[in-house]
Amino acid sequence: MPTHQDVREINRTMWSYGEYWRVADLLRPGAEDLVERLAPGPGTRHLDVATGNGNVALLSAGRGARVTGLDLTDEFFPDARERARSAGVELELVRGDAEELPYPDASFDLVTSTYGIQFAPHHDAAAGGMDRVLRPGGRIGMCNWTSRSWTAHFQEILSSYFPTPTGHQGQPMLWGDEGYLADLFGPGFTFRTERRNLWYPFAEAEELVAFFESCFGPCIAAKNTISPASRWAELRAELVEMTESFVTTDERGTGVPVEYLLVIAQKRER
Repeated sequence: MPTHQDVREINRTMWSYGEYWRVADLLRPGAEDLVERLAPGPGTRHLDVATGNGNVALLSAGRGARVTGLDLTDEFFPDARERARSAGVELELVRGDAEELPYPDASFDLVTSTYGIQFAPHHDAAAGGMDRVLRPGGRIGMCNWTSRSWTAHFQEILSSYFPTPTGHQGQPMLWGDEGYLADLFGPGFTFRTERRNLWYPFAEAEELVAFFESCFGPCIAAKNTISPASRWAELRAELVEMTESFVTTDERGTGVPVEYLLVIAQKRER
């Protein structure tokens, strides 16, 4: 059975593939919405977990917060630093594990994660770490994919071609359920949640699948490791067929709405 270290290295390698900034551009509206609602002010001690190339971190730093961005891989940090320089803000970027946050208790006023921490294998450890490093009265802000989202269906198809992970590693979409989060974090928090949608502006299912195939780490890892290699065509056809059921046309044009749960949790004062 793989050890925690084994799983961490596998995940670090998987998420380092591709040009993540291209995916991050699609996710930016969710980051903007979350930061607008949280409205961190000057001097706010802010930890952004699974920061990627810094969508949330940069917006918060632009408001004067003292931001630390932590991610399992540092492959995206050069892009985050360049974006910070262009924006005239400062970030501290740290390679680290969401399940083993390297900070003392009550170090932060605000802890966030957008579409990231839900992929940590051990949910109790990830949630417990966020709780531990957050001061009493502080807030947690998250955007988490839901179980009925296009992302959930995409991940389900990818996972079906590979061995089932142990524990919660294969169930990240649980974080998109309000009741599950309330149980996970416990009575020390009060929650406000809202189901929202990102918009992926791809008019054809084939176009969206090709995009993720070219730049999304887990998809690239799946394509590189599937055995026999001929099965990729089968997997890919399933992704296209599934995506076709999500393509819709409205006032924004033709594209794919992707549901997520926006979460703001307030830690009770002790």
